[in-house]
Amino acid sequence: MSIAFLTRAYNAEPFLEQCVQSVLGQRNAELLYFLCNNGSTDGTAALIRSFAARDGRVRPLFLPENEPIASMNRLLSLAYASGCRYLAVVDADDWIEPDFAQKTETLLERTGGDLCLCGTSFFGPRGELGLRALSAPIDLERGRFGAWIPQLHVFLRTYWGKLWRISALARPSPLLVDASLFYGSDTIFALEGFCRCRRVVGEPGVLYHYRMHGASDSHRPLPDRFSDDLRQHSRTAALLAGNGWLSPENRLFLERVFLNACADTLLLALHVSDFSALVTRLHEVLASRELLRAWRAVRAANRAAGRTGPSAAGQDPDLARVRQAAACAYLALRAPLVPQEAARAPADTLCLLAARAMRCAAFYLGDRLRRAESLMLTLVYARRAGREEEARRAAAALAHAAPGGTDKGGTV
Repeated sequence: MSIAFLTRAYNAEPFLEQCVQSVLGQRNAELLYFLCNNGSTDGTAALIRSFAARDGRVRPLFLPENEPIASMNRLLSLAYASGCRYLAVVDADDWIEPDFAQKTETLLERTGGDLCLCGTSFFGPRGELGLRALSAPIDLERGRFGAWIPQLHVFLRTYWGKLWRISALARPSPLLVDASLFYGSDTIFALEGFCRCRRVVGEPGVLYHYRMHGASDSHRPLPDRFSDDLRQHSRTAALLAGNGWLSPENRLFLERVFLNACADTLLLALHVSDFSALVTRLHEVLASRELLRAWRAVRAANRAAGRTGPSAAGQDPDLARVRQAAACAYLALRAPLVPQEAARAPADTLCLLAARAMRCAAFYLGDRLRRAESLMLTLVYARRAGREEEARRAAAALAHAAPGGTDKGGTV
């Protein structure tokens, strides 16, 4: 067989038929389809059994629990041992074009490439939401990989939307997904696979279709998301550095990627209903040294390029996203700290942590009034919580704050 297709399915009954039929309906393709049920509680398992009974190319796997990384590693191991030359992943709620296999495999055969990228359309209940595609075909030998990191990175964030040569992933030993990382584990897998490639090619046509819905991990406020953001950021930088690709331009690019990751994590955290968890997650991001470093790196690059002045952060799309998220976070944190007369504020220690986070948010907003308000709230709740030294520092900062405010206070 030529191509091993891999799909993990958890409660995917509404979408699985379209996904499976798109794989089994590939034109002029020799394939095996490793289809895994991850402990679903709906009719997914029954569907997989019916597919396997009707088509001998389907190799079913049934696991008792929904363990996404463990199941992906099981599927990868089966693909490596299958005798297939190529590997592709299709999410259970997505589908591929009938000529996905033919076009990507032909390109790898013709060029000797190890990885073929393709275009993806994103769609929801109301239709197409956007495209991710190359503007023209690419054919890159390893010596050119470093210069193409900013253009290729968005394609290297997922398992799907690509065809791998299995021998590239298997050398020097079979590549598996790192189980220590949950959110972003697919990105690290794809980047590590990319680092093993000797040649990468790309097909600009849209061959993969990605379904957007709220159940996706990328759209849920996962509790350890920011710690995974941090590890993904450092691992990516280490991978590029280890291959000689961490140029100043690529380092700045990664800082921009991290700014957007922080903005996403902040905005998703706003959906957490428990105020204690909300404060903890927002403070974790806003008070982080890594976010501050990335912010300053991008600001410095803008100054070096002559983009200065009060509107510079607003004109830079990555800084603007952080400011937007910080503004939303500030409002979410403020509401319980300034309650109506009949309302009861949360515990003083929790309010103090929220005030610290507000102070950090005010820094990214560059807002003098919000900075002053956050300092005042810090002063009030530090005294209530018996933190006299912190109250004294907040009072001094409030009395001597410079116009516009440059203090990053809440990192204590």
